[in-house]
Amino acid sequence: MSRNQQSIWQKTRQKQDILSATPARLELVPERACDLELCTAETLHRTQEELKFYRRLYENIPSVYFSLDTTGIILSVNQCGASCLGYTVEELIDKSVFNLFEQSEKQRLVDVFRELLKTSSNSEIANWEFRLGCPASKILWVKVVARFLPDGGENYLVDAKSTDTCPQKKPQILMVLEDITAHKQAEDALRESEQRFHSMANTAPVMLWMAECDGLFTFFNQSWLKFTGRGMEQQQGLGWLEGVHPQDQEFCQEIYDSAFHARGKFEMEYRLKRHDGEYRWILDTGVPRFTPNGKFVGYIGCCLDITERKLAEVALKHSQEAVQAQLEEMESLNRLKDEFLSTVSHELRTPLTNMKMAIQMLGITLNQEQNFLSEMAKPQAERSKAARYYQILDNECDREINLISNFLDLQRLDTGAKPLVLETIQVQQWLWRVVEVFKARNRNSCQQKLRLSVAANLPLLACDPFSLERILIELLTNACKFSPPDAEITISAQLKSHNIQFQVINSGVEISSFELPRIFDKFYRIPSNDPWKQGGTGLGLALVQKLTKHLGGTIEVESGSNLTCFAIQLPLSSEL
Repeated sequence: MSRNQQSIWQKTRQKQDILSATPARLELVPERACDLELCTAETLHRTQEELKFYRRLYENIPSVYFSLDTTGIILSVNQCGASCLGYTVEELIDKSVFNLFEQSEKQRLVDVFRELLKTSSNSEIANWEFRLGCPASKILWVKVVARFLPDGGENYLVDAKSTDTCPQKKPQILMVLEDITAHKQAEDALRESEQRFHSMANTAPVMLWMAECDGLFTFFNQSWLKFTGRGMEQQQGLGWLEGVHPQDQEFCQEIYDSAFHARGKFEMEYRLKRHDGEYRWILDTGVPRFTPNGKFVGYIGCCLDITERKLAEVALKHSQEAVQAQLEEMESLNRLKDEFLSTVSHELRTPLTNMKMAIQMLGITLNQEQNFLSEMAKPQAERSKAARYYQILDNECDREINLISNFLDLQRLDTGAKPLVLETIQVQQWLWRVVEVFKARNRNSCQQKLRLSVAANLPLLACDPFSLERILIELLTNACKFSPPDAEITISAQLKSHNIQFQVINSGVEISSFELPRIFDKFYRIPSNDPWKQGGTGLGLALVQKLTKHLGGTIEVESGSNLTCFAIQLPLSSEL
């Protein structure tokens, strides 16, 4: 390309800059005829196509591009920008750009223009944010960038003494409006959210605080400030630690630093000075804060005054210690009582045993001298006084011996000192023998009919036969005492689930539902439930319950329809 062609090309590009900022129709007009003669048809076509391309690019840029004169009159605007503002290009040309902004923004925009004209510089002036006032606009907030279009550095201030021989060119201002509506709305939403948070935080009935990602505290709500009686500036950073009890400061700092480095939740209790100088116990809970993309931005925390709870805990601890001391004292007294009762029982048992032996020897002597056995065989009303007195002595001695034996057995069972002696028993044969022994021992006192009912093919039972016999004998004794003469007493054994169930059923006397829960209490006897005045110690059923539990079984009682049934279930051994 020759020098003339290069000169033509440079002048053509300068013309392009001017055309792109003016509303005139875009055409290639050579300044001199000689230029046209030097420009080939190919060069002109290529230049024309480039200008069309840049024109389309300018018209469709998704921002608002204005060219203005120094008074703010719109000289040109791109088509896309006009559409975003809700106008056509023709509606904006020759109109004042100030009319596109809110009334409250116009004066500020005028001041900006004046400042721009004073500087007369080609440098960009950015970061102006204005609110638009276009009714049909899709854009509400814009960022404005404005500058003078470069034109070779001519002076834009018109000199009144200038001559017509050097005409001045009118300066043009390029203004670009960038849509920042979404950004401003986000700022407004954030500002509203922060205001709402501060409003809620300051009215919350608990003490709240916030710390930033550097670990320093930046916010305390009104509850905290009112509690401590200190200002926000005094509390910020690490100033809040000044109100913590000196003995708790190091502990609080360690807990907070450990949680901060781990980005984890924490809880700590410490004493904080109230505005009146009193230290109060505080439960402080801190939770880490993260942005939606997971970036750590600090902590938010909540503090509760738990002084009353701490005082209650101290009181409860003292109370528990006192109760524990009382329990230990009671256990000691129980041991002393058990030892005393055991000693007394043994001391009572020895003379009673001697008394029983003496009574038996007396009976033998009287029989040798007076044929006493024949006298005892007579009905009670026909007996002699000696026979009646002898019977009273013998019965009462047996009663006292049974009382002491039962009492000692209960003491052993309560203390776990009575060991089990396990044996394998064949239930049918063993139960028949127990009933026969009971009949032999109570031939004169038991006037009821005993019926034995044992299911066939019962499995072997691993049990302490002496304890089980004691249970059944005691239940049979009770059944005989509280059943009318000639009544029937049934002793049964059957398989029930994985247990063997023994039952003793008698008739004649019912136990009320009110009395049933108490019949296994020590020394408890049912009032007015002994029509035959048999008497009793009130320890028999208590001993039955203890022995049953000692064998790993359960006992239940049902009474109704003139029947009373005691049912005992003992587990089968898994090895048999």
